Amino acid sequence: MKAAPDRGPLSEINVTPLVDVFLVLLVIFMITAPVLKTALEVGLPQSESGQRRGDRGVTVELRRDGQLMLGRESVRAQELGARLLDEALRLTEGDSAAARSLPVFLAADERVAYGEVVGLLDRIREAGFEDVGLMTDPPPRDSQLP
Repeated sequence: MKAAPDRGPLSEINVTPLVDVFLVLLVIFMITAPVLKTALEVGLPQSESGQRRGDRGVTVELRRDGQLMLGRESVRAQELGARLLDEALRLTEGDSAAARSLPVFLAADERVAYGEVVGLLDRIREAGFEDVGLMTDPPPRDSQLP
């Protein structure tokens, strides 16, 4: 038997595993990027008469499972008024009159019972906020065609 000749150290880098790792990372980022992009986990009802408002304000979400969110924080219904006022004061730099005139945007999932939405509107108004808007999604573009 003949012994293999001594080749010495290999000075080339094998890039195939590196390319494989980058392709796997690329696929992972392509899958997770659209998931991270969605801010609201609420299926808003559609409305053709809805208007866009550019006002800054406070967003309150009522999710399908009954979870109540103020901005990105979960809040209990009993403490919504106080937390809403605190957030409005923070946005208006402590001006109480401007804080209560700040618009509140209510995003309630379309599958939430009507009574729960009305109860939430009552809590917001009891906290002293009168400018309350209901968030909706525009209808799909296909339904706008004649």
